[in-house]
Amino acid sequence: MSSEKSKKPFEVLLVRLLENDITDKEIECLNKWIEEDPKSIAKYCDFLQDYAIIQKLVTSQIDRADSDLEDTGFDKAMWAALSEFEKNAPEIEVERPVKMPKVAVVREPVRYYQPPAKFSKFRLYTLVASVAAVFLMIFYLRMTPPNASIEVATITDMIDVKWADSTISLETGDRLLTHYEPLSLSRGFVEIQTDRGVTLTIEGPAEFEIMKEADLYLNYGRLYAKVSQQGLGFTVSTANSKVIDLGTEFGVKADLDETELHVMRGKTVLISGAPDRSKKQYEISKGQAKTVDSNGAAHDIALGNEDFVRTIDSATRFIWKGQKQMNLADIIGGGDGFATGKIDMGIEYNGQIQLLDTYTSQEGPSDYIPVASNVFIDGVFVPNGLSQIDSSGTIYQGFESTNSKYWLGILNGAWHRIELTVDVPRHQLRLNGQMCGTPDNPAIYMSANQGVTFDLQAMRDYTKMQIAEFTSLCGVSETYREYWNIMKRYKYFRETPNASFYVLVDGQPRFVRKEMTPDDAAAKISIALRPEDRFLTLVTTQGSDNTNDGDWTLFAAPSLVLHE
Repeated sequence: MSSEKSKKPFEVLLVRLLENDITDKEIECLNKWIEEDPKSIAKYCDFLQDYAIIQKLVTSQIDRADSDLEDTGFDKAMWAALSEFEKNAPEIEVERPVKMPKVAVVREPVRYYQPPAKFSKFRLYTLVASVAAVFLMIFYLRMTPPNASIEVATITDMIDVKWADSTISLETGDRLLTHYEPLSLSRGFVEIQTDRGVTLTIEGPAEFEIMKEADLYLNYGRLYAKVSQQGLGFTVSTANSKVIDLGTEFGVKADLDETELHVMRGKTVLISGAPDRSKKQYEISKGQAKTVDSNGAAHDIALGNEDFVRTIDSATRFIWKGQKQMNLADIIGGGDGFATGKIDMGIEYNGQIQLLDTYTSQEGPSDYIPVASNVFIDGVFVPNGLSQIDSSGTIYQGFESTNSKYWLGILNGAWHRIELTVDVPRHQLRLNGQMCGTPDNPAIYMSANQGVTFDLQAMRDYTKMQIAEFTSLCGVSETYREYWNIMKRYKYFRETPNASFYVLVDGQPRFVRKEMTPDDAAAKISIALRPEDRFLTLVTTQGSDNTNDGDWTLFAAPSLVLHE
């Protein structure tokens, strides 16, 4: 035996291990003892057997106490949070009592009745946790050195990632270690899946470090966590806060001075205050949000429903921030329905999405035109009586005959102007007193005699969500009245133009409004959609006046309502 081993008996080291009061040097000593002394291996096995018996006894006590705990509303997760708070709370100086002189006291021996031992709720779960910790510590004593890095998570997806350290070359499928080094993300999005069932989406710029299997430190940046039942208790720490999951989806935004917590589902425990300062604890539930300032004080803030990237898919480049509606005008502008399209972009009858700035009326094709450049748009067409309305060959017979002329194309936006015949300046179109075709109020401007068909299944495949409803407003722009004194000098303009609107699902009319004029209030559209519905078609036609002149027709706020 080495002199180091002789300083403390083997049993003492095991007790110190049990009490989690063992030093790194003592762990090394315990390792050597087990490796070199055959007798110590037997003692080691006896030690394991003893604690196995303890664990069995405690388990039986738990079985008898479970109903009592449930009746009292005992919250195990809350106790865990309180325990974590107590562990990290600053020390309090306690005044030592004055020592009193010892006085000899003679007492007759008394026999006391010893009642059966009872477990309090807190002691019961503390004992369980202690026993479990002992076995884990013994296992890691043999398997890993102190403070060793272990694999606890996997990178499952990335989009447009750039790391601050150019030597880092992490890829999808790579494993992440605890106590490795902080990872600084200059830009892009990273999705991480922990081995305990927690999905993390981190948006750059950000810096983070995985401290333990269920503990991540966020120095700065934005993080969104989806925690499964297996991952309950997952913790995100920042410079001035600690967030402990109690079965949630939540977002954390952190910088060096401030932390924000936004809870989308379930609830969390928020512990505010830096490690060396006093702390306060809050339970934050679904729909609530708080910010913690540089002094550790917490304040209520508005929930940021769309402030955090929740889901990414590099295969389709899908980036979702929790939006509940998919904007069809954005799709017409070349986007994915989530603010990636461009205003004033649209579809001409060559099947291409392009900038639309031509303002003359022209005759359109008689064929159905596929749009290959955007997977969400099946195709476009100019309605004229019996017309093909989707790529599967569906024919609809309910449109009136038209002159086959259209103006501009199908536009993500809402503006109009006339130069060749009259002087109508470019201006924003309007329904119900509200400007249309803006970022806050998107619109599809498709003047009379145009149709577009969307592929609903492609949208489901992209978002991994169900589509519950189509909603919109439709009408003829009320700005027509503001320019009538100019246009009335030319006989081909009507004082009161009219136009018709159609919405079809898989070739079946679900909304029809005919003979709308600039004097009519916009009509509200709300159409329930089923999982098997494939094609959604929007159409405008020239109406009974047999001309498309003055038919400044709009679908305002055209949206698909999504359900996860």
